[in-house]
Parts: sequence; C-alpha cells; structure tokens
Amino acid sequence: MRDRSHIVIVGGGFSGVSLAVQLLRRANSCLKITLIEAGDRLGRGVAFNTSEAAHVLNTRAGHMSLIHDEPQHFVHWNERTGRAVGSADFVSRMAFGHYVEDTFIETIGLATNREAEIATHLQTQVVDIACHLDRFAVALDDGRTIDCDKVVVATGLPLPSDPLKAWLSPETERYLRNPWRNDSFNGISADDRVLLLGTGLTMVDSVLTLQSRRHRAPIHAFSRRGLLPRAHYDPVQTLPGDLEAGLHAAMGVGDLRHVLRTVRSTIRAAAERGVSWHAVIDAMRPVTPALWANMSAADRMRFMRWLRPYWDVHRHRLAPGPASTIGAMLADSRLKASAGRVTHARQSGDRIIVEQRVRGRPQVFREAFDWIINCTGPDYAGDQARILEQRLIARGLLKPDTLGLGYITGPMGEACGADGLIPGLYLLGAACRPRSWEHTAVPELRQQVGVLAAELSRRQGKLQHSSRSTVLPFLRVRKRRVVAGGYSVRRN
Repeated sequence: MRDRSHIVIVGGGFSGVSLAVQLLRRANSCLKITLIEAGDRLGRGVAFNTSEAAHVLNTRAGHMSLIHDEPQHFVHWNERTGRAVGSADFVSRMAFGHYVEDTFIETIGLATNREAEIATHLQTQVVDIACHLDRFAVALDDGRTIDCDKVVVATGLPLPSDPLKAWLSPETERYLRNPWRNDSFNGISADDRVLLLGTGLTMVDSVLTLQSRRHRAPIHAFSRRGLLPRAHYDPVQTLPGDLEAGLHAAMGVGDLRHVLRTVRSTIRAAAERGVSWHAVIDAMRPVTPALWANMSAADRMRFMRWLRPYWDVHRHRLAPGPASTIGAMLADSRLKASAGRVTHARQSGDRIIVEQRVRGRPQVFREAFDWIINCTGPDYAGDQARILEQRLIARGLLKPDTLGLGYITGPMGEACGADGLIPGLYLLGAACRPRSWEHTAVPELRQQVGVLAAELSRRQGKLQHSSRSTVLPFLRVRKRRVVAGGYSVRRN
C-alpha cells in the first residue's frame, strides 16, 4: 500500500535498533520498518559485540536506558533477568547487547494494537542507495532491491586506520588490523610479545582480552602521546551550582582559549571544595554540542590537533574494575605505555621488527614482536569507509567532514550531499559527529534517536493525513523465529 510509510534502517546496532524501538512505540498510523544488519545478532555493533566478560560499559547502568522516558529501563531489565544491578554499577557490554536485542523483541510483542509492520534482515549488507524524486532504492548484497520512502544509515563506527600499511602487506598474519573481531586473538600464545598501537579504550579492551586468556609476557602499548584513559570517580560527585553556571556561560562564548581557561579555573575551584575534576567534565556534557557549534573552524582544527587526546582520556573513562586491572599491570611492568611514533616495520620470519622513536629521545629503538594489534580507534578520515559510504559519496549523496570526524548533516541528521540536504536520507550515530561532537555515548545517542524518531513520526503522520486511501487498522509482524545464543530474533 503506497500510503504505508516505509522506512529502511541500515544497521542493527544500538542506534538502528533504538530507532526502530522508538518508532514502534510511537506508531499510531500505518508504518513499515525494514531493519538490515550485516551481523547475525541485533543490538551489538562494534561496542557490544564481545564475548569477554571483562569488557564492561564505561557508563553506569542508570544512564544506559534504551527508552528515553524510562531512565531505569536497563536497570529493571537486569532485575527481571536475575541480575542484581544498581544504577551506579558498571555492567558487561555483552549483557547490554542482550538487553538491546531483547527490548526490540519485547517492543514488537507490545505493539500488537498498533498499525505497523516490521521486517529484519540479518547477515545482509546494503551495498548502494539510489534516490529518485521522493523515493529510494536500497540495494542488498544478495541482489535484491528494497523500495522505500526514507532511509536511515546507522552503520556505526568504521575500522581503524592502518598506521603500518606503508611497510606491512595485507598478508602479514601477525599484524591484526581489526581488533574488534572476536576471533582476532586466537593465535596469540601466553608468552608471545605483543605491541599495541594506541593507548586508548581499544588498547584497554585488547589488554583485558589477553589477560582473560592468561597471557604472561609483557605487553607494550605505544601512541603519539602515551595518554591512558582515566578512571571514573566513585562515588559520583555533582559540580556546585555556581561553578556549573560559570562553566556553562563560558561554553556559550565558543572561543577555545577562553573555554580552556575557564575549565582549568573551574577544576581548581572545585578541588578547593573537595570536588574532583570528573564533575567538571561531566557538567560540560549537556552544553558540549552548543560549544562545538559555536566554535570557529580554526578553533576546531586547534582542538583536534592539540587538545582532543587530552579530552578523550578525561571524557571517556574506565570503569573501576578495568582501571584497577590496568593500574596493577602498569605497576608490575606487565604493561608498558610509551609516547612516540613508529618509523618503520618489517616482517622477519614469525616476528615483526619495529623501529620506534620514543618522545624525548633522539635515537631510534628497534624491537621484535610476535604480534602487533592495531588499537588506533575508528577512522573516518582514512580509506576505511564502507563500500556503501563510498558509493553514496560518489553519487553525491554524502559529503565527508574536512576534519575526518564523519559526514556533514542537517539539524535532524539529514544527509548533506553535493547539492545540499537530501530529503528522506538520514544519518544516525557517530557519523553525525561533525555537527555536534557528542554522538558516541549512549545518553547522547538516545537523545539523537528521540529527535529523529519524532521527526520521522511527524512526517509519517503528514503522509497519512494527506492520503486519500482508507487504511485498515492492523499489526502485521512477519515472523520466522531464529534462535541465536538464547535469544529469539524475528526476521524474514
């Protein structure tokens, strides 16, 4: 039926599933949703597609609800599934992936009195999207094409850049370019020497994975600045109201130097009252998008070049458990973190010889490692864009950000192409970071999803109101049950 609004969501990670849930909860007129996911499970993506119990959320459970108007939804889900979890606890990322998938299935069950149709395609990739007038054709890797009214691209984070591609061929087996695959570490023995390129959160995940597999040999982590993520402060502190007001006033100015001075002075003033710097950084979160929007292009470039690494390690912090493990490994030299850069690498038998220039030392150091793991983090600026994004760029439907943060979008996440905004084509998640910076953590993603769901529902309502057809009220859920890992997924 032409008057049934059809929305295709490309990507079944947190953002894509969250949007589908919000649309189904809002659906009060005929709606069709098609959710397409390249993996075999929903709700995982890069962040939650892990089988390691040591990988925990870096945000407390009380802030991880999938439902905007039910802040304790995740906590209550844990209670229903037999887990004793409080709002201040840090839960495993594996459990959170189960929660997202379970909430999606539950929402379908609760939507029986609404006019909606939901279809999911797992282990399916979208390879192209074509736009003709007000319609879209979504091409799948199996040769099928899905026609629809609107498309939301929520494909998540790209692969890391490859800092050693000039020296090591793609056939170098002991150089793991993608650390996010669950089978990446299978070949590493307990006594193998391992070099981790990067010292951020991906490095921490890699160390915890090696630790859980009883790895014994020292691990060397290497990055340009050698900065490690800071730990969360326990218990949670709140910034005093007068300090928060002064901080927020500085955010509205948009001048980077002024903001930096204000942040430093606020941290000192908070310390005098017994409040840690954590509360200052947390108080910045609600106004960071406005700060980024008001910042000049020159200040944005300065921030990316000089301040971003320091912001990242203070903003994206470690839960107490992982922080304690990393601290103990650093203390007894099982983990060594250095600042510098790799100047050359070559394979020699079963080892990789790496030349490193350590910050503060003029000489070049040469070391042999059994394995190198690329932990440099996701990269939009390099050549890691998926084939879908590459084709959208070639079609003029997508425009990369000059700072390499993602793609240019409108206020509702509308894709911006060569000739301006593309009506009906939206981006969701980390790809929207150029517009408002904060698009990687669940609380901010949930807010973005809510805004987009409201916009799509509003437009869907207009379509329904303007239709001359009569629509019968019914819910049609296509079901074919596939049991995977103890959870039931409904799909075509």
